[in-house]
Amino acid sequence: MEYSTALILRIIIAAVLAILFGNGSVVAFNRIKPRWFEDYDEDQSDTAPGEPRKVLPPKLLEADNAGRQRIPSSPWKYAFTGYFAITGIYLAIRGGSLTYEISVLCVLFIVLEMAIADQMYRVVPDEFSIMLAISAAAFVEYHENWWEPAAGAALGLVISLAVLLLGMLLFKTGSIGGADIKFFTCMGLVTGRTGIAIIYVLTTLLFALYSAVIIAAGKGSIKDRNPMLPSACAAVTVYFLFFFSTGDMLLLNLF
Repeated sequence: MEYSTALILRIIIAAVLAILFGNGSVVAFNRIKPRWFEDYDEDQSDTAPGEPRKVLPPKLLEADNAGRQRIPSSPWKYAFTGYFAITGIYLAIRGGSLTYEISVLCVLFIVLEMAIADQMYRVVPDEFSIMLAISAAAFVEYHENWWEPAAGAALGLVISLAVLLLGMLLFKTGSIGGADIKFFTCMGLVTGRTGIAIIYVLTTLLFALYSAVIIAAGKGSIKDRNPMLPSACAAVTVYFLFFFSTGDMLLLNLF
């Protein structure tokens, strides 16, 4: 089997980026400024009216004060490097431009950081949402219409708000958080309408499966609010690997 020079180059670049992003995801998370994780305190009993107080997650404070890594290098840098290697090499072998391969890995890096923050602290810095929105510029050329990114963002926002409203009506509490709403809105900007619809469906299925496993294992109940962005990270990965191909949605070609 003959391998073209371009393919070998893409595989080499994918391997290098896997090392950079895999190790970088741990290093970057451990070095993020603490203020990025500030969130409004739910207990405002000792705060003057009209003056909401921002606090840091207790786990973050505990790790930083003790001089520990927020997320340990081992085994996570190896796990994340493997994740980026598999993803990058698959994209390289599947075909497509080198620009697309790099752009996807950059988006996955941002989403992975968001997922880690949600899993560990239930707080996702707005800075990551801004980065995700900016990364949408790299995917403009893959959309048929110039207005597709804006339409995708609008659809992501509408779906999220509809789920939030439904949760308030049925359970008297929000079934989706502010960080999730920002994520789906910004992700819609990246992928467009069809993309965000696929990602939302995949996220919902994976999140339901994850919640079911947690409940079955006796480690939680249906009333618990589990982090959604780890499931969203997996959904985005599946989407870019199997449902997005240089401007054409593979899912549409199946029907």
